[in-house]
Amino acid sequence: MFTQIHIPQRNLTLKQPIGLFINNEFVKSENEEKIETINPSTGEVITSFYSGSFADVDRAVKAASDAYENVWKHTSPAERSLLLMKLADLIERDKCTLAALETLDSGKPYHSNAMLDLEQIIYLTRYFAGATDKFTTGETIPISEEKFCYTLMAPYGVVGQIVPWNYPLAMASWKIQGCLATGNTIVLKPAENTSLSVLYLAQLFVEAGFPPGVLNIIPGNGAVVGNALGKHPGIEKISFTGSTSVGLGILKASAESNMKDVTLECGGKSPAVIFEDANLEQAIEWTAKGIFFNSGQNCTANSRIYVHYSNYDKFLELFTKHIKEKWGFGKNFDPFDEDCTIGPVISKKQFDKISEFLKGEMPHPETPYKLSYTCKVHKVLDDPPESNKGFFIPPTIFTSVPYDSPWNTEEIFGPAVTVTPFETYDEVIKLANNTSYGLASAIFTENIRTANKFINDIQAGTVWVNSSNDPEMSVPFGGYKMSGIGRELGKSGVETYCQTKAVHMSLAQPGS
Repeated sequence: MFTQIHIPQRNLTLKQPIGLFINNEFVKSENEEKIETINPSTGEVITSFYSGSFADVDRAVKAASDAYENVWKHTSPAERSLLLMKLADLIERDKCTLAALETLDSGKPYHSNAMLDLEQIIYLTRYFAGATDKFTTGETIPISEEKFCYTLMAPYGVVGQIVPWNYPLAMASWKIQGCLATGNTIVLKPAENTSLSVLYLAQLFVEAGFPPGVLNIIPGNGAVVGNALGKHPGIEKISFTGSTSVGLGILKASAESNMKDVTLECGGKSPAVIFEDANLEQAIEWTAKGIFFNSGQNCTANSRIYVHYSNYDKFLELFTKHIKEKWGFGKNFDPFDEDCTIGPVISKKQFDKISEFLKGEMPHPETPYKLSYTCKVHKVLDDPPESNKGFFIPPTIFTSVPYDSPWNTEEIFGPAVTVTPFETYDEVIKLANNTSYGLASAIFTENIRTANKFINDIQAGTVWVNSSNDPEMSVPFGGYKMSGIGRELGKSGVETYCQTKAVHMSLAQPGS
């Protein structure tokens, strides 16, 4: 259930798991079907791995259920903490290998992106290791001399988890480590086009000493494995990160099966608002990072920038200059190159979708033969040469954008941003909230009153003040509106995997 992968840029040859991970072993899928995984920087096949079926999900759920009932729910918080601490040490030991796999499989720039993800994962794992006995203590509720009540924070049992392709290891770690800290067991589905690093990580759970069946990983197509997880009656909770359309399907599957608890993070169209008194240099640096980091493939990407009209022309000039100086493909379009800060997008499908937006023209969805949207397109860097087979898209700025056009309302999920002038606070807060999403937002101002008003008025789960896309593992994360349900990370990243049990303790004397 292994193959060899060679990464010449890192002088690295590794033994890569390609099987489903069930009961601490890598096994073939029941139908022995496989999925090819593509290097997005070259368009070439890396390898293929086994793709799960409904029957494989059932096998994994049984393994997770047996592990929960017989072993895992009987472990103490201290025991789970020690295992997570060992895991963190192993991830730190192998971080260069894991980052290299992320770069190979997803196209993330190795030095400026994948390695940062690994540092975050190491910190997060130690954070949750320390949380096992701190966020699940319940509370006592005195009632009278003859009765008192208390609550327990109890695990669900078997939890299904589905992670996206833009942060394969990071999103898996957000979910896995917090879930295991509370005493649940897991069946996880990685994205079908970025499964390699998560499968490699599974070996470290075995080495750390996690019992068989506590973590199970079933790669495969979303319509098969994801659907099976959503509908399986043996799964008590599901946590999903991905597109809004699939998130709606997860909700439906829960309702049609056993009403399993659901946590969803479903994307965003996050605004960044730059007021007249903002530090422009600071705003430019943060908003560029906020849209171009990870090639714009971030749910929290500040893909809409609103600039006070007095700074608009200057902002566009300096923003473009900053991108040319700081953001580029590096030598030979190689994400392992130290100068590479923008890698390819994940796939040909995503490349084609984004390319449609870059044309700057689009029919109105309701009246395609009567009205079309248009905007101005500013490609900051040149297109890659035709000989390049990777999925590279240059940083792109859209101006003169109609407020209700797809560029302002749809999640492009690439290195493309709209820049729009505004005059008044009331105008811009209306524009910022004019979306079905509400995941994140950013404001740049030196006026604390303006900042505080914005914090209260913006419909978003995260507000960055004078920064953007600057997450902390100890701070809750989640969205408003169609960006999702529930929160992850921080204390919430533990509590989301617990359910509250109320205990009523009678002390009354018999017959009284």
